[in-house]
Amino acid sequence: IDAETNWPDYVFANDYKLSPLNEVEAFIQQNKHLPNVPSAKEVNEKGINVVEMDATLLRKIEELTLHTIGQQKHIDKQQKHIEKLTKANNKQHTRIDNLQKEVNELKALIKAHLKK
Repeated sequence: IDAETNWPDYVFANDYKLSPLNEVEAFIQQNKHLPNVPSAKEVNEKGINVVEMDATLLRKIEELTLHTIGQQKHIDKQQKHIEKLTKANNKQHTRIDNLQKEVNELKALIKAHLKK
């Protein structure tokens, strides 16, 4: 294998098309193995070139790493949104509590005024 052209560092190039996980899942469901990885039947019939298989497995590891990084970014974004919503929710609860206190005070004033 030519390490300069075939070693899977190309996975990290900006123009590399990373397969969406839903497409990977569909391929696995249909074929019962990962895309671009030989099936057990193929390996049993033809064998494998260990260097090529190492490159293939490294490509899969690098793709998984990119997916994990993307998922972490998505999780971080969601976490920030959750924190923003939690702050807004807490402010609303404080406002509701304050309004309830005002309502109770007004009820007490009205009740006191009606007793006069």
